[in-house]
Amino acid sequence: MNIVTANRLLELRKMNGYSQDVLAEKIGVSRQAVSKWERAESSPDTDNLIALAELYGITLDDLLNTSKDTTEITPEPSKKTDIKGKAKSLLSKVNDFGIYPKTATAMAKFPYAIIVVILYLGVSYMFKIWHPFWLVFLTIPIYYRIATACKANSKKAFAALLPIPEFIVLLYLMFGFFANAWGTMWILFLIIPIYYWVLSIKK
Repeated sequence: MNIVTANRLLELRKMNGYSQDVLAEKIGVSRQAVSKWERAESSPDTDNLIALAELYGITLDDLLNTSKDTTEITPEPSKKTDIKGKAKSLLSKVNDFGIYPKTATAMAKFPYAIIVVILYLGVSYMFKIWHPFWLVFLTIPIYYRIATACKANSKKAFAALLPIPEFIVLLYLMFGFFANAWGTMWILFLIIPIYYWVLSIKK
């Protein structure tokens, strides 16, 4: 691929507000492949060119047409098209964030923290279990960490943002309070470094 075409692909990606990771996931290739295209080290095959054209809402001719100067001043009618394109890009950023956007939005809107407070006060008052029912408050950071993880742009980032340490602490306290297993369940904490080590070596 020549450098002009590579620059065209780079420009289209940035115009549409995609990172290399997001674009790669949308068309089913690796981020490294996208990077090589934009550095003119390799060329996308026909299927990938079609996928790129469909994603950007343009024809293959427009995708590969590098004869036009994308920075030239255009007549007034073209400005409307440009504004429409920018609006589309902005809308894409708002509605297409993360690998689980619908889940992230739903979790963010749900008043989980308030529900937990009401649940704790109600159940503790009725059954007189103020302790150790306070453990329910530890689920709040776990809940919102999961909601944040859903906004990640890749599965690896999603896994890294999951509240593994918080969940392990909660499990340990539960085993300690309910089964008096303080001295044996410390082994749960070994899961934390193992989890992040596996994550760090996973491609």
